[in-house]
Amino acid sequence: MIGRLRGRLVERSNQRIVVDVNGVGYEVFVPGVVARWAESLKIGDEVELVTLYLMQMEPGRATPMLLGFRNELEREFFERLLSVPKLGVRGALQLFAVPMATLARAIEDNDLKALMQLPGVGRQRARELVATLQGKVAKFALLAEEEVTTPAVIDVVSEALEILQSLGYSRTEAQRMIDTALERLPKPSSVEELIRVVYQSQREQR
Repeated sequence: MIGRLRGRLVERSNQRIVVDVNGVGYEVFVPGVVARWAESLKIGDEVELVTLYLMQMEPGRATPMLLGFRNELEREFFERLLSVPKLGVRGALQLFAVPMATLARAIEDNDLKALMQLPGVGRQRARELVATLQGKVAKFALLAEEEVTTPAVIDVVSEALEILQSLGYSRTEAQRMIDTALERLPKPSSVEELIRVVYQSQREQR
């Protein structure tokens, strides 16, 4: 299977780009957030994409699709979206039109109004997103978009969230506390450092 592509951008249109790798043009379907990023590039620029090969099931046929993302975290988040009943590959591509931190936060906060503003999302779909994914995308919701691409920070924040919940804080309380700490320390080197800043922030707010 193709897990990564590196080559020249030779074509782009909506949620589809073509990457030339040693003379072979790979058609890659991308979510809206990646499509907008591709729009900022010039034809001929070198690109590197983390990819996912899937079959889009349609009535009477199965269509192979190669999907592209800027990093492993975007791919992981997209795979979580695919677990939503009846959403499908094309539906997930359309839904992933905003930064994953924004989308994940709306899901974690049960913000149906925000979700219903996304392409193809009505009230029922918004409820399905929350019912399926709430509690499963918290690590993406906790970070500012510019920090989401750092896997080490994701691991630290996710562990800190678990520690705070084990101490009796609700998920919402823990997220708020960590958000405040991350404003002071955007890239914590360890969970101990992040927890220390969390409690320092709490003391100063009293």
